[in-house]
Amino acid sequence: MRHTRHIALLTALLLLLSGCSLPGAAAALFPRASETSPGDSLVVYRLAASEESGELIRAEQLPSAAGDAASDIGQLLAFFTGAPADVGMRSALPGGVTVEDWSRDNGVVTLELSEAFSELTPMEQTVSAFCAVLTLCQLDGVEAVTIVSGGQTLFSGLMPEDALLDATDTDPYVRQLRLYFADADGRYLLSEYHSLTLDEETSPERYVIEELLRGPNNGELRGTIPAGTTLLSCVTEDGVCTVDLSEAFYENRPETAAGERLTVYSIVNSLTALSGVDSVRILVGGQPIETYLYRSLADPLTRYDQAIGPVSAPKGEFDADLYLALPGLTEIAPLPFRVSETDYESRAEAVLEALLSASEPGYPEVFSGTGSVMAVAVQGAACTVDLSESFFVSLPEDARETAVRSMAATLCALPGVNAVRFTVGGEDAVFDGTDWSGPWRAADSAA
Repeated sequence: MRHTRHIALLTALLLLLSGCSLPGAAAALFPRASETSPGDSLVVYRLAASEESGELIRAEQLPSAAGDAASDIGQLLAFFTGAPADVGMRSALPGGVTVEDWSRDNGVVTLELSEAFSELTPMEQTVSAFCAVLTLCQLDGVEAVTIVSGGQTLFSGLMPEDALLDATDTDPYVRQLRLYFADADGRYLLSEYHSLTLDEETSPERYVIEELLRGPNNGELRGTIPAGTTLLSCVTEDGVCTVDLSEAFYENRPETAAGERLTVYSIVNSLTALSGVDSVRILVGGQPIETYLYRSLADPLTRYDQAIGPVSAPKGEFDADLYLALPGLTEIAPLPFRVSETDYESRAEAVLEALLSASEPGYPEVFSGTGSVMAVAVQGAACTVDLSESFFVSLPEDARETAVRSMAATLCALPGVNAVRFTVGGEDAVFDGTDWSGPWRAADSAA
């Protein structure tokens, strides 16, 4: 039996095969939020040992030491495949099923399970699959899970929100919703799952905003919505979710570019994680926001993954401030970026490459179409950047100084670099009568 993300009859299947009646919707796919304590530590989702409780899945919270250790997929899978400590639970992989291998690509973890998994009943496969999904998707950067067994893909791209408690139109149901809050340093968004009980008179979109207003469960995360903000309305139509917030959202807006990014994209990324929401329009008192702090919120915004952390050293990433040109091209401001580094380039080369290709929503792309950087060399505390002869030609006249300041400030933000010099073909960078050579220091180039 082949499965995909869109399992329209998932709950009906669970209820039918578990012998539960539809009117009562007795079989619970998810444990209640109060039982999972998502903010305290990681949990492993298990099968209930008996059906007397009416539950199919239960959450076993890892001890604090184990929770701290389960910092990557391999370690968390070791706990997932191990025996539960609670006698009221049993392994989510019954019948001798084992994890043969796993891989990760662009937020999707693929589990290769032994062929015994394909021999389970459809109900057993489905419930076991969602145990794996709920367990692994707690990790930052894991968005979905694909399950392969016997050379066949049985589940493709399953996400936590694909599972419902029941399929009735009137009874409450529970969904695990992924919300985004700021990390302790105020640099990136980190995800946290909230178990929300919904009914026919409420919407997941409204619950998402209300939970963002309430703040995270995890004490190491920080809320992102300005103080005093209240929700006026939240409506989704044709894939666009329009969120109308009170005046405090604008009056108490963040004072930095990084803070603005976290506030805006905690809302946008949390809502677009819901099926049926493709973009988000943010209003204040029913009116569009032409300029929040720096960026415009007048048009609907789509998901932006660069705002999401954490920085993954195993993936070759490091944390850096890229100084981007602000609208108007007269100022620059730093924004945190997860920069990828290879064995063939220096960090100075990596951040400059990231800056030239950066595309921040609402910010001008100053370097779009510019000539290439020929070489970057760091000697002591000085960095020399050799530009192509076409570099300045391709820049608009009013963007040249901003572009140079942006590159210099980004490089000077690297540890140990305090001055940047620009050359063209090894000679001073002089163009149209202006000498851009420098040296530029942090104080000269910062906003």
